[in-house]
Amino acid sequence: MIDHPHDLAALLQAFFQDSLARQRNASINTIKSYRDTWKLFLRFLSQSAGKAPDQLGLEDLTAEIVLAFLDDLETSRHCTTRTRNQRLAALRNFFRYASFVRPERLEQCRRVLQVPFRRFKRLVLGYLTREEMDAMLGAPDRHRPMGRRHAALILFLYNTGARVQEAIALTVGRIRFEKPPHVRLMGKCSKERFIPLWEETAQVLSQQIAEQGTTGQLDAPVFVNRRGQLLTRGGVAHILKAAKGEASRTCATLARKSLSPHTVRHTTAMHLLQAGVDINSIRCWLGHVSFETTNEYAEADLDMKRKALAQAKLSILPGKPQRWKPSQDVMAFLESL
Repeated sequence: MIDHPHDLAALLQAFFQDSLARQRNASINTIKSYRDTWKLFLRFLSQSAGKAPDQLGLEDLTAEIVLAFLDDLETSRHCTTRTRNQRLAALRNFFRYASFVRPERLEQCRRVLQVPFRRFKRLVLGYLTREEMDAMLGAPDRHRPMGRRHAALILFLYNTGARVQEAIALTVGRIRFEKPPHVRLMGKCSKERFIPLWEETAQVLSQQIAEQGTTGQLDAPVFVNRRGQLLTRGGVAHILKAAKGEASRTCATLARKSLSPHTVRHTTAMHLLQAGVDINSIRCWLGHVSFETTNEYAEADLDMKRKALAQAKLSILPGKPQRWKPSQDVMAFLESL
């Protein structure tokens, strides 16, 4: 069966507008990521098939061409395995949708859906120690308006473990300053979660909002740049980089660490874990959908403890070791465990 070229364009538009945006309520970042994947894929497919993008049909989207595209990502574009899998996820979600609306293409879609994700070794999560985080919090010059803005942002990121986009999108109306203070964060797929705020965080945010003249303006952004414009991801990264440079003067270990907004998020999770907060509470705190994502922090903490144990100097008592003998009193044995 040969599809009309316009069928693919119509199916893609329906996938983005109906499936992603309306049914799944995907975030704008997810939609943009899927869009970028399809732009790359259609360009690759156009070159391989010798057709203009608007002449491609659904029959051109085979499992073989998907595999070739993934190989090209790694060889020509030098993408990581994580990026390869992210692109594959975007393609597979489209073919899962296509298998429902175009059942005559079910076998073709099934073959694409069988293209596997590639396993990869997860990197150990980077995070800051308490001493390093304290140095970061103390780095901005709070005698200056810009320094107070930077200090408020860093404290908020550490207190909440917010994603950078969640912090950028934060508005005045989402913060409750009355006791107990908390903030409503809008996460992925427009899911809200409530995060408690330290008294210090609430006070600093209240002062910052008052200084900006936006008290009571519920839709006003909380974090802005020196021109009063909404902060960008690059702006947040720049603020952290400047704070790290200053903090490294008093905390030398910071100079050797890579720091990004997500590093602060990892730091919040690790410090919660080390304080005895259970994994499920941390998952809710960070807004993780999957337990596997949160479990990475537990694995990283366990790895840190293993290294500490390996470096510890254990004193071994001299003398011949005693041979183990079974105890006749099973209850005494159990009590000794």
